[in-house]
Order: sequence, then C-alpha cells, then structure tokens
Amino acid sequence: MKAHVYKLVLGLLLTLTAFNLNAQDYEYIPLVKPGIQIWTDDYTDCESNYHFRRFALTDEDTIIENETYKKLYFFTDASFNPLTAECIGGLRENAQKQVFYKGGHVEGGNVSSSLICDFSLSVGDTFYHYDFKFIVHSIDTLEFSGVKRRVFSLKSDFDDLPNPRIVCVWTEGIGNNDGLLFNIIINISTCEAGGKNRCYEHNGELLYHNYLYGIEDCITPRYGLNEIKLEDNSITLYPNPANKEVYISSENIINYIEVFNSLGQKVYQTNVKQKEKTLDINYLSKGVYIIGVSNNKGYIRKKLIKN
Repeated sequence: MKAHVYKLVLGLLLTLTAFNLNAQDYEYIPLVKPGIQIWTDDYTDCESNYHFRRFALTDEDTIIENETYKKLYFFTDASFNPLTAECIGGLRENAQKQVFYKGGHVEGGNVSSSLICDFSLSVGDTFYHYDFKFIVHSIDTLEFSGVKRRVFSLKSDFDDLPNPRIVCVWTEGIGNNDGLLFNIIINISTCEAGGKNRCYEHNGELLYHNYLYGIEDCITPRYGLNEIKLEDNSITLYPNPANKEVYISSENIINYIEVFNSLGQKVYQTNVKQKEKTLDINYLSKGVYIIGVSNNKGYIRKKLIKN
C-alpha cells in the first residue's frame, strides 16, 4: 500500500495556503462517507492514565432510535477486524453537515451520544455541547496536496480576548483534531487531560498524520516506546534565544526538522538529509517554541526562545 501522507496538524495556519471559499474547485468533504475510515487517537485522562484508541467507521447501517447510522467500532489492534472489534454505536451526518454520535462510552475521555461536529456554522456562530457554549472563532480553507478542506477553530463563550485560547479544531472530512470522540468540555476544565488524533485513514490511504510525538506509525501506542529526549548533547542549537536565524547541527544525519509553537501546533517542517541546517525564524512571533529533530538515532526535542 502506498500511503499519500498529508501531514495535517492542529493549527497549521502558518504553513498552509488559505483559499477563498467561493473558489470553483472547493467541494465540501463529509465526515460520514462511503468506505472504511479509521481514526487513531492518543488520550491522557485526568489521572494521567494513557489510553490508546482506534475507531473504525464502516458502510454497515444500523438503526438507533429510528435514525440510520453507520456502524462505529472501537479496537486497539494493529489492523481492524469487525469480528473482533467492539461495535459501540454509530455516526450519521445530515444534509445540514451536522455529525452525530449515538452509542456507548469507551474508556478514555470520549463524548457521550450527541452532536459532535457542525460544519454548517459560520464565524461567530454558537455551538452547544451539552450545557456548554462555544463560539466559532475562525474558519480557514486550507489546501492539502490539491485537496481543500475547511478548518473550524472554536473558543469558549467566556473568552473575549483578542487572541483567545482555541479549545477545539474541526477539519472537514476528518473531525476533531483532538480525537474522533474527544469531549471538548475537558479543554475548558481544570483537568490536565488531553487528546490528539494521531492518524486518519480512508480506504487504506493515510490522509492525516500528526507527528507531534515523533511517532512514525499509526498502530503503536505512544507509551511503551523509547521516550522522546528533551535534552541530547548530540544535537546543537544556537543561538538561543534567537532573533532571525537558528543553527542546528547533529552528530548524525538529520532526516527532518519540525517547529512547534507553545500550543503544540506544528508551524514548520523541512527535510534535511545532512548533519546541519540553518532555519530562518524571522517570521515567527516572539515566544517559546519546540524544535523537533529526527535522525537515525531517534527523535530529539529542544526548546527555543524567539526574541
């Protein structure tokens, strides 16, 4: 299987090209569509317990409370087998581009039966999740290797700051970037839980891969791997703090370099294939960033301060 990987990460607004919604080549991509769809999620609950979760949506119909849904399965195996996976309920999408989940609760922070995404909304519109109110802060149309999808960023109702904290991001055809059934209320609580949609596959093709943890595949739980090193003397990064450029060198060949902002959003990635690289960071805002460096010894992260 040849996977065409569109490396889609929460908030790639700085590295992808915004597109006019009126463009003739834009077409809405539904979340509930023909084929087999698989989501791979990482989730850490309020007690710091890690959960590895995979969901598969099939073409099988199921009737729940007089509505037709597509069957949704939960599994943790390397491959999806409907004979061994657990059918937990279903998803349906109506003509108004609203996506509903109906089914049971799976261990590890998933939403109960409810409306989970509403792609009919406009900027400033309200989204109610149970008794909590969220506002659509922005909608961007982004191009991923020729495929354009709208990305919705939501903030909490009580956040009136000019640059509010984004508590939820939906991507057309993929869903919540925190995980298919992630409960967005967690993101406005005092709980330190969090989720991440690591991979999304449609009919065997990998269309979404979040590299934030430096994990290359979609089937290995994040815990149990060698821990990502926060400090490693084999990687040199200077100056730090930096203003316009930062020089990165390695004792081993660097495969690629990634830059994440303080929210964990990947804002830059480049392939290197040599032992050193100079990055232009003049375009970055002041703040703290994480530089991720992949080489044949593993994945190393370094903190960078941009002045």
